Amino acid sequence: MKYLFFIVFSILLFSVACQSDSGSEELYHLQMLDSVIRKVEADLLPLEADIFALARFSSSLFQKSDSLISKVDKSKFFTDENGFFYNPNESGMESTVFISLTSEDKERARREVFTTEPMDEAFRGIVAQREMVCQVYFNAASNFSRLYPPYDLLNSIDPALDVTAFNFYYQADQERNPSKDAVWLEEVYIDPVGRGWILSLVHPVYFGDELKGVLGFDITLSDLMNAFLEKSNKKLMLVDSQGTIVAGKAEAIEALSMPPLKNHAYLQTIHSDNFRKEDFNLFKSKSKEVRRMGSKFLLEKENYHSFELGGRLFEAYCKRMNLMGWYLLDIHD
Repeated sequence: MKYLFFIVFSILLFSVACQSDSGSEELYHLQMLDSVIRKVEADLLPLEADIFALARFSSSLFQKSDSLISKVDKSKFFTDENGFFYNPNESGMESTVFISLTSEDKERARREVFTTEPMDEAFRGIVAQREMVCQVYFNAASNFSRLYPPYDLLNSIDPALDVTAFNFYYQADQERNPSKDAVWLEEVYIDPVGRGWILSLVHPVYFGDELKGVLGFDITLSDLMNAFLEKSNKKLMLVDSQGTIVAGKAEAIEALSMPPLKNHAYLQTIHSDNFRKEDFNLFKSKSKEVRRMGSKFLLEKENYHSFELGGRLFEAYCKRMNLMGWYLLDIHD
């Protein structure tokens, strides 16, 4: 009877030790994810203060519109035979500016183009100081666009492009953003001027109660990935709130049996305009195990999930980010 007691006691002790080791390992992985998230958000969070200050400055320009308009060198702007108004920007030091042919009040738009000329210096300062920001822009309710650094306008943009029709405009309007705060766009999109897949921080600009337009800071997903994910030896990936993998290391993508990647590099895929988001969505995976993992993490808000895929056993850990509502995953054998 005494020996039986020691056997049972030993089994219980071993079981508790195993559970303790398992709990310690899970805690380690989750703390690692938290540390990566802190690094990401430490670089991204100051951008909210930057864009808030820029919005206040931009709003103040409309208060002194007449005096600003009188100082602008209007000869540097050009109107073609179709009525398309733009800045050829021969110096390459100013924002690319154009008024969409769809603008309903082109005279108002021209006045506001001249009014917002001082934005250029502020835009240059942001791009110079914030390495993560690849471009800064203002899209106006009167349907003109001002973007820095400049780009090849005539070979990149449809003159009838409606700048208010994109999520980087309407997600900051009064209906969707009544608090008038900075908004991180959870859904990534293809940049209209060719910088690939973009993450944006946007902020409305009001003059009184009138929405004058929306400011934006853009970060390419490739820059985001290079800055944070590639520095880790873990198989990390970022997943948005809809389950789409928006950035990740090739090993992590391949572990989930996602479609073949161009040149074996996920960066090549996210640079491509023909990237199909549904091909990289956890909930639309052909694998039941991958779909179940998506449900565990995004719907049931769990932090750990193990699964077997292609004869291999995987463990996955997940933590939710604070800024964008994205999820950071660590997947390994």
